[in-house]
Amino acid sequence: MQKFLNNVVKCSVYALVFLLPLFFLPFSYEVFEFNKQYLLFFLTTIAAFAWLAKMVIYDKEVRFRKTSLDVFVLAFLGVGVLSAVLSVDKSSSLFGFYGRFSDGLISLLSMGILYFLVTNNVGVGEDKRTLSIGGILKAFLWSSAAAVTAAYFSVFGIFARLGELIAMPAMMTQRTFNMISGSLEGLSVFLAVVIGLLVGLMTTSKGESKKGKLGYWLLLLASLGLLLVIDFTVAWIILLVSLFLFVGFSLWKRIFKENVNKLLIPILLVIIAAVSIPTSLPQMVFGEDATLSNLPREQVLSQGVSWQVSFDSATDSVKNALLGSGLGTFHYDFSKHKPIEVNDSWMWQIRFDRAGNHFAGILATMGFFGLLSYLAIIGIFLMMGYLLMLGIKNVSEAYPFQIPLLLVFLVLLVGQFVYYQNTTLGFAFWLILGLSMVSWRKPVKEKVISFRDFPELSLILSTVVIILGVAILALYFFGAKFYLADANYNKALSFLGEERTNYLTKAVNLNPYSSRYRVALSRTYLYDAIQEMDKETAEQNTLRIQTLVAKAIDEARTAASMQENQVTNWENLGVVYREIIGVAQGAVDWGINSFEKALEYEPTNPVLYTEMGKLYSAKGETEKAKEYYTKAKEVKPDYAEATIQLALLLESVDVMDEAITEIEALIESDPFNVEALFQLGRLYFNNNRGKEAIDQFKMVTLLVPDHSNAHYSLGVAYASQNERELAIEEFERVLELNPGNQDVIQKIRDLRETSAQEEEEAEAEAEEEEE
Repeated sequence: MQKFLNNVVKCSVYALVFLLPLFFLPFSYEVFEFNKQYLLFFLTTIAAFAWLAKMVIYDKEVRFRKTSLDVFVLAFLGVGVLSAVLSVDKSSSLFGFYGRFSDGLISLLSMGILYFLVTNNVGVGEDKRTLSIGGILKAFLWSSAAAVTAAYFSVFGIFARLGELIAMPAMMTQRTFNMISGSLEGLSVFLAVVIGLLVGLMTTSKGESKKGKLGYWLLLLASLGLLLVIDFTVAWIILLVSLFLFVGFSLWKRIFKENVNKLLIPILLVIIAAVSIPTSLPQMVFGEDATLSNLPREQVLSQGVSWQVSFDSATDSVKNALLGSGLGTFHYDFSKHKPIEVNDSWMWQIRFDRAGNHFAGILATMGFFGLLSYLAIIGIFLMMGYLLMLGIKNVSEAYPFQIPLLLVFLVLLVGQFVYYQNTTLGFAFWLILGLSMVSWRKPVKEKVISFRDFPELSLILSTVVIILGVAILALYFFGAKFYLADANYNKALSFLGEERTNYLTKAVNLNPYSSRYRVALSRTYLYDAIQEMDKETAEQNTLRIQTLVAKAIDEARTAASMQENQVTNWENLGVVYREIIGVAQGAVDWGINSFEKALEYEPTNPVLYTEMGKLYSAKGETEKAKEYYTKAKEVKPDYAEATIQLALLLESVDVMDEAITEIEALIESDPFNVEALFQLGRLYFNNNRGKEAIDQFKMVTLLVPDHSNAHYSLGVAYASQNERELAIEEFERVLELNPGNQDVIQKIRDLRETSAQEEEEAEAEAEEEEE
């Protein structure tokens, strides 16, 4: 049994190292991080339980390796627990924010368990334990090779061609598909890590077989080629800084001496990185318009805004300063503290759920305690690594993996300053941290606590282990339910109507703690209610409409109360109330309250102010509506919807000149805004400026040839100018777009009758003149 438990630990860790970078499943809504988190939690808990069970139940003693980092790691994990307990959004803090998943407490604790599994089960030198550093690194490199190969298949469209021949998940046919993360940028940062590890192994290897060296070279060249194709500047910066520091320190301390030629590899890579930062190889090779030169890019929050949001959040309150807003709650920090300047960029509508770098994310979500404890881990590690390097007089004296592990840790560390941490990068960080501590050997001491002579204590500890096993099984049960819930949610998005409702209902029943599923269900009920309202039999379906509306409100309210600090939940509730104004008394006031709540959490969002203006306008409070439209324009002067709504409001109170001025100013800054052009034409027409109205409507039809309202309005404008033939042409075009429209048919008939009548009158007058 002891051997079996040892094998469980061994297989679990090796499987985790190999599978995690590659793991994805198409069944969930988010196919990468969600599934990697499940794999991470499942295998780390299995390995940890097997390790504890072997020591407590069979060995009757606890053997625990103590390293210099243990206290700091535990302190960081402790801050994470406190941050989650006191979080503004406990669900996101526990599971991670939906869509990202890697920033929750479960993820953090799984990484911590991984670290202690590595430090206690990896053997080095004469200490032969369950795992070995060489074995783990080989598994990691084989996994990396598979990930690189798959990425080539995606980027060069091979998977897309295969998808035409055989059935395969749709996301695999996209050029951005890779197994590491949901973006090519995440892959490129991982490639920098792989290259760093390979450089370390190649410059310090002793007695490596020709086959092993060839494998290193092939993976290095493949990774470098892929990095050149993706051309992500941040990845080049990571590689440049880390390898430059490695080469500089190696030359300074002369640790390579007679093997100095081995530094040619990192020096060459430093040069390639330095050249690649200001240039674009894909554009130079393939041309600016080629597909490989225009691969889709991930939108990452800028470093400046990341730090500004994080600092503002950390200084928002004493609790935030100490422990942050809570693990996994950067979405809350960004919405609440988003600088107004962000509204000037084209990314103003994106609600970022992660900072642009890992350290800013820690400051915002875990406060200064979290940042300082994390920096303590890094600081102690770097100090010990520096002292270790000082003691190495020649590279041949170093343990085979000490220098490679230090180098790859340096790459990961530099990466955290300029990029956020996903599951694969976080896993690599904690894995390398643990392996490095083991490889140093001297700072590692083993503590043995034997209770062979204390059967009572053995019984108590065995009972604790059994209870822990039952608790883990319970977590697996709930984990399976939550996974099935997300699979149903993912299926629901492919359907409409009753099937969509059924799948979403299953998702909510399986995981009643997710507000996202309830928001989706509320929107579905709302959509179905609107569909029923639009039917000719709406009066006969009153009861069904009321039922659907009630369900939409109930689900939206529940979502908002579950995660009340998520602005999207309040915005959704406001939208539901806005859409049912005609069928529910009090909906306007409820909608106003909902959007007010949303504005508490996102005070620089012009959309929310505009929605408030619409509701006050519907309520008849013109001044209040104008106040909110004006506020929307203050936070984003070029927000077209606010300007248009303000103009319509001014029109409703007969301030036509000011309404026209507002739209004209908007068109001056945004000359191809179709809605603004249409509304200006309408305002011109209502202000007896028919010819100018015609010009605006004609512009709309040029930009959108099938714009039915513009053709109709243009027909009306032509008719007002007695240009009946042109008017008839426009109305006939409307009839093509809306067959059977009786109003349009009547207008065409009236125009033709009027024209015929005028022709008859003209002929009669001509005959009278001849007589």
